[in-house]
Amino acid sequence: MSKPVSARQQTGRVGQLLFVAQQAAQALAVEQLEPLGLSPRAWGVLSTLAESGPLTQIELATTMSIDRTAMVYLLDELEDQALVERVRSHRDRRAFFIHLTAAGQDAQRRAAVALAGAADTLLTPLEPAERRQLVHLLAKIAGHWQEASASQQHPGTGQAGPAARKAHAPRRQRQASSTPTPRPAPPDDR
Repeated sequence: MSKPVSARQQTGRVGQLLFVAQQAAQALAVEQLEPLGLSPRAWGVLSTLAESGPLTQIELATTMSIDRTAMVYLLDELEDQALVERVRSHRDRRAFFIHLTAAGQDAQRRAAVALAGAADTLLTPLEPAERRQLVHLLAKIAGHWQEASASQQHPGTGQAGPAARKAHAPRRQRQASSTPTPRPAPPDDR
């Protein structure tokens, strides 16, 4: 029989604790968003745009720490649902700004109400001051890593992140890593 949670020794592994909390938050968000026809990532796009106003696809991907290609597919889905629209930039004809539509604003408001209850459920063990402190600290960490991601540097190491390393890797090394390793020929049974 396993020990009750309070009797177990609490782990000091920050990554593990964040993972468990993230999994709980994700499950609660999915439960609230599915009836609204949204995924947690779609909600993230809608809420980011509601908070910041229109952003380019690249700015949105960087802000949300989502791969640019994945962001394109996500925006395609949201555009098909008429929740966002792409508007060509007047300054850079290659860039598009992502705008919330009226339906997108409505969906964002309904989802925010639904998710407020989920946040209360997730944060039940915390006092109001602890909740504010947690949000402040997580925002500080997220902001730091968003800046690091935008500059392609891993904080504290002075090393380029994976995308920058791949882009700056010698051509021969990139080709070698994308070429399958040849298998030895089977023995000749003659």
